[in-house]
Amino acid sequence: MVYTPVGVKCSDCARMPKSALVRIKPERLALTVLAGLGTMAAGGYVFGLVISMISFFAIFVAFGLGAGVGEAVSWASGRYHGSGLAVWAAVCGVLGVVFGIWSVRTGFNFTPLALRFALTGYSFWGFVWMAAAAFGAWQRNA
Repeated sequence: MVYTPVGVKCSDCARMPKSALVRIKPERLALTVLAGLGTMAAGGYVFGLVISMISFFAIFVAFGLGAGVGEAVSWASGRYHGSGLAVWAAVCGVLGVVFGIWSVRTGFNFTPLALRFALTGYSFWGFVWMAAAAFGAWQRNA
């Protein structure tokens, strides 16, 4: 016997049919990837502009960037929640911070030195901003 919200059932009757399991469709997944990357690029550029003006409030902007990316990923997936989408949103949030630092501070320069600066140029604060963006995005989709 299995206890369910509607009463006691046998194990065969209590089993969920495969049609009741929620799965994201491939076209929705492609839209989710594009929404994450697009929001990451736009939000990252705004983040880069903010840190070039006032870097004191950058942690709040980084969290907002992550929340925006998380909301875009959630919307594009049809409000589907799962650990896979949460990880994707967090990765896009971190990439948004890196893109913002790279685009504004190096002027879209593709040299290895410019890319290294985007990852480590702000040392401790850069990693704090990345963590804030990842947390904001993760929280929306977990």
